[in-house]
Amino acid sequence: QPGRTPCAPTQRSAARRISPDSQQATASVTTAVPTIAGAHVVVQLLFSTRYGYHRDELYFLATARHLAWGYVDKPPLTPALAWLAGALFGDSLVGLRLFPALASGAVVLLGGLLAREFGGGCYAQGLAALCMAVSTFVLITGHVLGTTAFDQLAWALCAYLVVRLLRTGDERLWLLVGLVAGVGLLNKHLLPFFGLGVVVGLLLTEGRRPLRSPWLWVGGALALLIFAPNLVWQIENGWPTVEMTRNLQARSSGFGATLAFVPMQLLMVNPFLAPLWLAGLWWLLRAPDGRRSRALGWAYVAILVLLVALGGKPYYLAPMYVVLLAAGAVLAERALRRRARRVLIGLALGAGLLAAPIALPIVPPEMLNTLPVHNANPELAETLGWPELVDTVAGIYESLPPDERATAVIFTANYGEAGAIDHLGKSRGLPSAISGHNNYWLWGPGQARDGTTIAVGVRRERLEPIFGEVTLAGQVANAHGVDNEEQGAPVWLCRQQKLGWVEAWPSVKHYN
Repeated sequence: QPGRTPCAPTQRSAARRISPDSQQATASVTTAVPTIAGAHVVVQLLFSTRYGYHRDELYFLATARHLAWGYVDKPPLTPALAWLAGALFGDSLVGLRLFPALASGAVVLLGGLLAREFGGGCYAQGLAALCMAVSTFVLITGHVLGTTAFDQLAWALCAYLVVRLLRTGDERLWLLVGLVAGVGLLNKHLLPFFGLGVVVGLLLTEGRRPLRSPWLWVGGALALLIFAPNLVWQIENGWPTVEMTRNLQARSSGFGATLAFVPMQLLMVNPFLAPLWLAGLWWLLRAPDGRRSRALGWAYVAILVLLVALGGKPYYLAPMYVVLLAAGAVLAERALRRRARRVLIGLALGAGLLAAPIALPIVPPEMLNTLPVHNANPELAETLGWPELVDTVAGIYESLPPDERATAVIFTANYGEAGAIDHLGKSRGLPSAISGHNNYWLWGPGQARDGTTIAVGVRRERLEPIFGEVTLAGQVANAHGVDNEEQGAPVWLCRQQKLGWVEAWPSVKHYN
């Protein structure tokens, strides 16, 4: 575009003259992009200790004490990061949540960089970064340690590399795609959906040439090589992740789940951002100046169809919205007048103000039950009540006669409860917990002795075949009365064991 400064706003008249083949990432990266990304990380860390541990974080801390090349419900990367956070920062919730905050900040940064690759100037880059920073899903997943924040980062980085490859024709970038994909597969097993979507997108467009590149095969081989240790672990342990995935599909499949998948896409990112990403999808699929990156638009459609057909969870598609929002930002820069562009920035900021109390622990916890925040994001409630659970169990444990207490076992219904006992119960002198949930079942009953057991959250009918005496000893209640999975859970005192733990262990298994 003659006369265009490196990062000047694109005028409507100039936008109309853009041809598909003139699309270039000639604009420099505006300082707004790293500034927005940095501000996003700061906000995440400011609220990192507002409530407490999430159940998944307590589980990750448990897996960090049992480092392996795989687990029932996850590959090894995030447990390794939990171990690293402990080694660097000790028992610090801020330290534990630093890595997901940085990952979500990197996704914000990549939103701006993708807009640049699509040919966007300063406005498009800043708008794309801002929209990612205020995305409800990015705010939620960047707040707690989990696989999803790093999965989003892997998808976003792969998408950036593919878009750059399509723009520059440098097929050696397949090697970097393979590197990122391999590391991403050590975090979560969803990246093959992205790869399949890109292949379908390339086949449906004019950009088939990259599929014939030998670098594609080299990159694929590199990804497989990096992923191989987790694959070997799966084989050696009887494919537990496959078993768990089947269980999840059985629970989430059905006509209702299928109908909910598409509407959830509108709500998940941020409802107020939906017009922008829908415009971005149109730009990728139909606009002449989006032709070079059209494969990414068809990739989104292919992944959407595939996930609906397989009964996948709605959030599995969330990492693709960094692409659509970046494309929508470029279209907005080229199609809107200056005043309309300013209004759009204001709307994005407003969307962030509405999303923040839903995504982050801003609301006083005692108000969660009375506000729609709880229904919109029930995960916030799962960060409350763990110290009270441990106190309840510790009170029952300490009330036992010394000889009974010396051999007592703590058995929990799920990995969050077991993780809380293991991490927060150490200061109360509690023994390590056992559970039939996911990797806790794979770790087995350990040195658990037969005799007295304190069972947390387990249904009575599951305990009666194992024990002759099952007595209600207490109930879990958090200090704020917030309705979450543990609120009101029974705590049983079980005696007269009929089946030893080794014998009973196969019957307590549940992968979900």
